[in-house]
Amino acid sequence: MDILNFISWIKAGNYRTTLPTDVPNLLAIGSRDVTRDDAWLPIAVNAAPLQSLYDKGAVTQITSATTPVTLDTHCGVVTTLSLTTAAGASNTFQLFSDKLLTTSVLLVSLEYKGTQGSPVVTTEVGNGVTKIIITNTAALAPLNGLAKVHFMIINS
Repeated sequence: MDILNFISWIKAGNYRTTLPTDVPNLLAIGSRDVTRDDAWLPIAVNAAPLQSLYDKGAVTQITSATTPVTLDTHCGVVTTLSLTTAAGASNTFQLFSDKLLTTSVLLVSLEYKGTQGSPVVTTEVGNGVTKIIITNTAALAPLNGLAKVHFMIINS
């Protein structure tokens, strides 16, 4: 819809001036409407379910690879210190987030910067905290580099 059509649309009274008070996260978008002269209808969509896409953050461990971290966002990246986890062993740290609920779906992936070892990431989700467990599944080689744990919290 161009600006002239928008002004005509406003003058004709084809709009609703009130917003629902129970939906604080609205995105204004245009939708194709073939019944209109200009074929476009402005609408608003509740963006609350999309928060995990735009509420981002990053944090780096500072003391050791087992140091807990806090990141109060729906998605982000936790950078570990250099991992030296032996073959068959695990390294665990806690991620605290006020976005985590016991009913949250937590998606994680691991980006490994080392040259040996074979890390796998798993989680144990709780209310406000999750355990991030990085296990070296290699038969002989220890881990020898830092890892980035990418996560996304989805709350329904």
